[in-house]
Amino acid sequence: MMKKYGLSTRDNKQVKLNRLEVTGNICGEYIEYTISQDYKNTTGENIEGVYSFPAPATSLITGLEVNLGGRNLKAMVEDREAVLKTLEESKEEGINTLSLEQKDDEYFTITIGNILPNEKVNVKISYMDQLTYEDDTLSLYVPSIVEPVYYREDEEAEEGEDLDFYLSLLVESYSKMIVKSPSHKIKVEREDDTLSKVSVQKGQTLDHDFILTLREEKPQIAAGMGYSFFEEEMEKSILMLKLAPVLPDIPVEYTTNYHFILDTSVSMDGFKLEEAKNAMLIALRSLEEGDTFNLMAYNEEVYKFSEWGKVKYTKENLAAATEWIEGLTTREGECTFEALKDAIREAEEEEVETTIFLFTDDVVAEEDEILEYVRTNVGDHRIFPIGMDTEVNSYFINRLAEVGNGRPEFIEEGERIDDIILRQFNRIHNPQLDVTEIDFGDMVVERTYPGTITYLYDREPFTIFALVEGSIEGRIEIKGIVDEVDYTMHIDLDKLEIEENSKLIQKVWARKRMESLVEKERSARGVEQEQIREEILALSKTHSILSSETSFIMMETVLDPVMGMGLNRIVPMDMSETTMKNLSRGYFLDEAAFSFDVNIREKMAISGLTHKEAKMAIQYDRDNLLRILAKNQQADGSFLEIGEESEAEILETTLRSLLAFLVGTETTTFYLNNVSKALRYVIATLKKDERFITERNYMLLRIAYDLAEKKNLIKGKVRNVNEELLSIISDLKYRESLDEVSDLVYRASPIQKKFIMAGTLNITKSYVENAHEIFEMDIRKNIENIANLAMAKAL
Repeated sequence: MMKKYGLSTRDNKQVKLNRLEVTGNICGEYIEYTISQDYKNTTGENIEGVYSFPAPATSLITGLEVNLGGRNLKAMVEDREAVLKTLEESKEEGINTLSLEQKDDEYFTITIGNILPNEKVNVKISYMDQLTYEDDTLSLYVPSIVEPVYYREDEEAEEGEDLDFYLSLLVESYSKMIVKSPSHKIKVEREDDTLSKVSVQKGQTLDHDFILTLREEKPQIAAGMGYSFFEEEMEKSILMLKLAPVLPDIPVEYTTNYHFILDTSVSMDGFKLEEAKNAMLIALRSLEEGDTFNLMAYNEEVYKFSEWGKVKYTKENLAAATEWIEGLTTREGECTFEALKDAIREAEEEEVETTIFLFTDDVVAEEDEILEYVRTNVGDHRIFPIGMDTEVNSYFINRLAEVGNGRPEFIEEGERIDDIILRQFNRIHNPQLDVTEIDFGDMVVERTYPGTITYLYDREPFTIFALVEGSIEGRIEIKGIVDEVDYTMHIDLDKLEIEENSKLIQKVWARKRMESLVEKERSARGVEQEQIREEILALSKTHSILSSETSFIMMETVLDPVMGMGLNRIVPMDMSETTMKNLSRGYFLDEAAFSFDVNIREKMAISGLTHKEAKMAIQYDRDNLLRILAKNQQADGSFLEIGEESEAEILETTLRSLLAFLVGTETTTFYLNNVSKALRYVIATLKKDERFITERNYMLLRIAYDLAEKKNLIKGKVRNVNEELLSIISDLKYRESLDEVSDLVYRASPIQKKFIMAGTLNITKSYVENAHEIFEMDIRKNIENIANLAMAKAL
């Protein structure tokens, strides 16, 4: 059952909700909104009020306020250590405290005290979040408030009363957006192309999640907005720049030699080992023909996949490597140093530039010796260390990445490591813009976030913030080089018109700054670490944003009827350190965990499941199905089931799997390499044997190619082999019928293409209904069914 958020009694009976209002501001891809709820105790009895609220993992709670019986309780952000000390002192002195508990992954409750009969209660809770971005579309999810069910028997007349529900969002965007809601009927009032107001029509309620989508009418490669303010009588500005570069399609020279190292010590047992093994399997399938690789595992000793050095990336070696990885288990002991030395020595002996991936949760004893060895011997090789949980030695992981010319990543339980691996390989295999200069014109920039911007990656959205002295004026140019070719992005600035949006961007800036400091703190020690902690604390308190250093404490204001003024006192909240940590754990969507938590939020919104139920059900979702396919792709780009040997069978499975990646509306940039390799395999198979160039196969290929083109997934190699296939077709006797097929696909809309595909492949909803049966069998014998299910999910 869906969780009933809102005000209830101790025995979980809902208190009557009379009015519900959602107000907020969307600025670019960020939002801050407040849910205000008016309740009334209609039970005729005193009740102990308990307020339940969600805290989605990708959002931050920026406000919590309760008004009842002349009392006002308002959450304040304070130093976490001071909060814990105050709480301990209150318990010793017998002072009453409020209680805040975490009931589930994203489900929290707070006691708000005694509520008298007929007493009214107002609760306001505010969130700051980043909208999800897929297929040129931003999406907002506002959690539902289930309608009340608890009334007295003699209040039947009131039961029929409508709940007053209001929603008002001011939207300020980079460009003109097409605004829709698949969940509610809305009214959109436009002030101009970039400013609009969204409200809900009467007669609706929030008994299911409110979903708002904003689709760019004309997707932009670069855009910017900003606002000016005064600080100590000096004008300043904050700029927010959104970049989605589509870089020139230049053949990329990239490292073609890889070494994957996996820590298999006992502490890696369970989800960490399975996630790391899955990541290695997907990484191997992101390699290209001509690449070489080796695998290594270690606990008390080092184990190698190939004792004779790196092997070529072939179908046979991929199959052997897959079996080797799947057979890994944990044992006592660790020898991280020996494993790294062995990998670097192998690269030096082979005289090949190598990219090394290290998956570990180890707290190493000889970190200084390791770092010095890597610094001295790494040369042109690159090391990408991935810490497998929060207990890992983050200082060591960060420093290893720094001296190893790589980039660190940290994975917690429940996060998607496979997305990180896919993103890293997309970066390796595709063009990048080496940024040489960001020209802010006449504007004087104090600071940017990120502090250093070295690269921009092809088709990968990126946001830059800048703090500027003075006002906003002119345009910004980002200059760089793509494979020795000069490249410049021009950004015109739009000045924000709404004061609340200005405050929101200031909060976003503060949050980004805090994220940067937390990352910096991981690689700092001593006095520097303490200085960073103090800066995080100051930002957190100034902007009322929870952080790793702060927590909530309640300020109670009671109106004195005699004095006619409010009297204030601190009311501690009794909560565990784990609850404190989880409340402050929200992260924006450019962090490692975003896709998994966003998928869970979508599942909860659509199906009404709890967070835990959604986690279980998500295995049947398209995202997970595509990951399964990616993990089972062959070295030559094909997809096949165990036992399939004929080219006709393999071609059929590959066509279905390829289309599975492309027919959905979600962004599939993660799978660019998988799609490219599959397209090249299909085209190569048709070129090699004209018997396979049937109207059916050619139509499916053209649909896949066109859908990939629309998603900007077609690269130079694919274009070249496609031109070669078209040349072959032009000489065939039946070319006219194939041209007609091509013309039919070209003229069809994306939706029509989907239905042509579904009819041709006999894809129906029955695949969705029987999804559980597929997962009860060996996945490797059901790749075609997985592809069919993924396609059915997209219809």
